[in-house]
Amino acid sequence: MNDEAKKKILVVDDEEDVRTYLVTLLEDNGYETAQATDGDVAFRMVHENPPDLITLDLQMPNETGTRFFRTLMKDKEHRGIPVIVISGLAGRHLAMSEPVAVFDKPVEKDQLLEKIRETIGE
Repeated sequence: MNDEAKKKILVVDDEEDVRTYLVTLLEDNGYETAQATDGDVAFRMVHENPPDLITLDLQMPNETGTRFFRTLMKDKEHRGIPVIVISGLAGRHLAMSEPVAVFDKPVEKDQLLEKIRETIGE
């Protein structure tokens, strides 16, 4: 058994099937996960138990991913958390600056896992 704590990834997406897919993929690869259905919930979760990385959809009801990202970047305590955007939104690369990576939906799992390992390790 590994004594080192598992890296935690917060999956933020309003689509249940996408969250389920990502959570299963990440947990099968040794990561701890948490889920949020929009940016409001995600921001509360970041403050309660900061993750090592966030996967973020951009188009969500209530608080959008873009607005969540901008709010996170203004938060001195949490703005260093790496964010990987996973979205079907056209022009999404223009919506925000400095995400770690941007992937189309459906996401290619090997590329996503490689980028996560490169960013936060196993």
